[in-house]
Amino acid sequence: MKIKLFSNIILLFFCFLSAYAAIDPYQVDPNPPPMISGYTLKWSDEFNEKGKPDNKNWIYETGFIRNHEYQWYQSNNANCSDGLLQIVSKHEQVTNPYYNASSSDWTLNRRYADYTSASINTNGLHSWLYGRFIVRARIPAFNGSWPAIWTLGATGEWPSCGEIDIMEYYDNSILANAAWGTSTQWVAKWKTSKTFLSHFTTSDPDWANKFHVWRMDWTVDYIKLYIDDELLNSIDLKITINADGTNPFHSAQYLLLNLAIGGDSGGDPGQTSFPITYSVDYARVYQESASSLDEIKGIDFRPVLVGSKLYIPNENKESMDISVYELSGKLILNKILGQNVNTIDVSNVKKGVYTIRLSCLGRTKVFKFIMQ
Repeated sequence: MKIKLFSNIILLFFCFLSAYAAIDPYQVDPNPPPMISGYTLKWSDEFNEKGKPDNKNWIYETGFIRNHEYQWYQSNNANCSDGLLQIVSKHEQVTNPYYNASSSDWTLNRRYADYTSASINTNGLHSWLYGRFIVRARIPAFNGSWPAIWTLGATGEWPSCGEIDIMEYYDNSILANAAWGTSTQWVAKWKTSKTFLSHFTTSDPDWANKFHVWRMDWTVDYIKLYIDDELLNSIDLKITINADGTNPFHSAQYLLLNLAIGGDSGGDPGQTSFPITYSVDYARVYQESASSLDEIKGIDFRPVLVGSKLYIPNENKESMDISVYELSGKLILNKILGQNVNTIDVSNVKKGVYTIRLSCLGRTKVFKFIMQ
């Protein structure tokens, strides 16, 4: 009986494997989003529509937007077909309807744009705090081309809202960065990684014609940025502090996909043949599942407010590190609870919603809590 049961399990296992098709690096991945141990798929767009990207997921930027880039962003240049989001940049002239020759604003004093492209994002529709972000894409690695996969803080002014560049390509390089605020408005502090394209093409001359998987693992402690499982940059969130003491990477961010041309960093597109296409197979966001977060045995993650004290049951008598943050990410209280202590005085904490981070036995739990 046991042998038969074991045989059936093996058969089911191989049937499960056979349900997933081999992945061709030049083609769309035909498989559904996989299960990842310890994570739950919270959101994805597989771009299986025909026509415009799903308006429940994406909005468009329009016009001249940032970095003195050459392109005029418009929705016409983003379309879905054959299971892909295709962002196409064209060398074509578009009149700037907001043209003002006397303006000092570069977005107004340009009469024309010589290129068009598209930039889409989830702002106001979807944003996430922590998780594993995975995007499979084929990038146009040409002079003047500046494709990106990135996130921005859902609230606040740049750069204090926080920016994470899961992928940028320009200057013949792949970049993976994070930025946050300084004491000077619109001046960022950066933690940057730059890898020359030759690092990839030396071993694979056809690298640029293939799809690749960019990944961000974002936790309460760090941001790690990968390409095809190769770590490009690791950012310790202990250092990502704005001048006002807030930490933007303890607040939600939204996702952007765009193809810029030229500008401050994009390079000279003059010798590049257009149109060029940035193809995105899918975008997925996983977050740690409740079961994986509740592995600190003996600790009840339902703190109780008793008068002016926050009580957290601690059955195993281990020390705990408790931090309380405003929703902006600003740390307002931190305390190490000893083996026989399980309360925190919060009499000086105003009523409102806060984020609490609890660490014990090498595990961390983050949750929202209402002080009332």
